[in-house]
Amino acid sequence: MHTRDISRQVLGSSLVQWSSQVDVLAGFLNVPPQKLKLTVLFSSAVSGWEPSEFHASCDHKGATITLIRCRQQYYGGFASVSWTSQNQWLTDPKAFLFRFGFDSLQKRVTAEGKFDSNGTHNDLFLHPNYGPTFGYKHDLFTFGGGQTPLSQVRSGGTTSFNVESLFYNGSARDAGNATLEVLQVGTADGVEELEQSWLSGFSWAQEDAKKVQDKVFQYDPKQAGLSVPIINILLCGGVGAGKSSIISTIDSICQGRISRRAPHGQGTGSLTRMLRKYTFTQPETVKPVKWQMWDSMGWGVDDYKRGELGFILDGNLPNKCDLAGSISTRTEGFKVQPSLQDRVHCMVLVVPCNAASDEAYMARLHEMRQFARDREVPTLVFLSKIDTYDPDVIGNDLSKTYHSSRLLHLVEEMEETAGVGGRKDILPVKSLSNEMGPTTELSALMCTALEQALYAAEDYVTEYGDRLACNIASELSDSM
Repeated sequence: MHTRDISRQVLGSSLVQWSSQVDVLAGFLNVPPQKLKLTVLFSSAVSGWEPSEFHASCDHKGATITLIRCRQQYYGGFASVSWTSQNQWLTDPKAFLFRFGFDSLQKRVTAEGKFDSNGTHNDLFLHPNYGPTFGYKHDLFTFGGGQTPLSQVRSGGTTSFNVESLFYNGSARDAGNATLEVLQVGTADGVEELEQSWLSGFSWAQEDAKKVQDKVFQYDPKQAGLSVPIINILLCGGVGAGKSSIISTIDSICQGRISRRAPHGQGTGSLTRMLRKYTFTQPETVKPVKWQMWDSMGWGVDDYKRGELGFILDGNLPNKCDLAGSISTRTEGFKVQPSLQDRVHCMVLVVPCNAASDEAYMARLHEMRQFARDREVPTLVFLSKIDTYDPDVIGNDLSKTYHSSRLLHLVEEMEETAGVGGRKDILPVKSLSNEMGPTTELSALMCTALEQALYAAEDYVTEYGDRLACNIASELSDSM
C-alpha cells in the first residue's frame, strides 16, 4: 500500500509512523494533512508515567495532541491551549477527544470518532501531580494523582465531552501494554513568515548596520557625561546558554575574522569557571573599546548563590576570580570598598530559545533579575540560538529574524514569564556557528543588542551619580 514520506512532518514519534495516521489526525484538526507537523514533547516509553517529567517537557508549549496506543487501538485528546502546573480547571472550547483503530499490516485506519467539548467549562484539568487530563471526573485521565495510569478513561456516560465511550473494548486501559505521547502541533512548512516586521525601526541595510557598529565600538562614557571611564556589562545564564559564544562573536566582529577567544562548546557543565573580564578593540582602528564584558560561570542545579551574585554586581570580586569555589570577604583580591567604576553597570541574562519555556530556568532567571533590581542594576535579555529555534525562517536568512511568527510568540511569552520591561528588553542575537566570519546581519543583531545594553548602563551610572550627590548634600546639610 502506498504511503507518502512523513519524516519531515512527524518528529520523534513511535506511535505516528504512517501517512494514514497523519491524515486522520489532520482531519480531526481540520487542516490539510501536508500542513500538519507533530513534534514529540513527552513519551511514557522514555520518561515513564511521571507527571513531573510531563510538565517539564510540555508546559507552555501551545497546542498539543495526547495520543495513546494500546495494541491496535489509538485514542487521546487535543488541547488548543498550553498545559501548565497550576491547580485549576480550564475551559477550552476547541478541545476534543478522539479514537481510531489502526491496522499495522495494511497501514490504514479502520475506524474513528471525534468527540467535541459540550461547553461545561471543565475541559482540561491542570495540576502538577497529573498528566494530561480531560473532562470533569474524568473523560480521559492518563496518569498521576497516585492512581494507576489509564484507570479512569471513560467507558460509558460523559461529563465534559460528547462521548459515550473512548473504547472498543476494555483492553485499551491496560497501561502495561500502552504507550502515551504528547505531541506539539505545528505546521509542516515551518513557522509562518510574517509579511511585516514585528519590530519597528530596525534596518538590515549595510550602511545602517555599520552606523550601529561604529556607535557601539566608538562609545565613550566621558562624551556621554558619565563619571566612569569604562562600562561594565555582566553576562549571566545557565550552562550552555551561549555566553562565551557571544563574547567570541563580539571579538570576531572586532577582528573581522573568527575569534575563539572565549572557550565554548557543548557539554554537561559550564566551561567558564572564573569571573573573566574581556576587553575589545575597535574594528579597523584597533583602539581600545571603552566598555568591557564580564563572563560568569553558567548556573547549574546547585551553582547559583545569591551572595556570590551580589559580590559580582557590587564589584567586590577581581578578574579571574574562581567561581567554582567558596566566595567570601576572605577571597583573594576581594575589594572591600569597590567604587562605581568597579560595579556592574548592566546585567545581561542570556536565554537560549529552547530554555524560554523551561519553568525552572525562567524561575532562576527571574530570581537573578529581581536580585539585580534590588540593587537597581538594569537587566536585559539576550535571546540566543534563534537560528536553531526557527530554522525554516531565521536559519535560512538571518534578516528574517523579525518576520518569524514563532520567535514573536516566544518573545510575547517571555514578556510575561521573564519579568522584563517589555519587548524592547528582549533582544535576539546570533553567535557565529556555521559562518566563516561575521556577516552584516549577524553584526547588526549583536551590535543593536550591545547598543541597548550601553544605554541601560548609561542610565544606571547617571542615576547612581545623582543618588550619590544627593546623599553627600544631605550629609553636609546634617553636619551644619
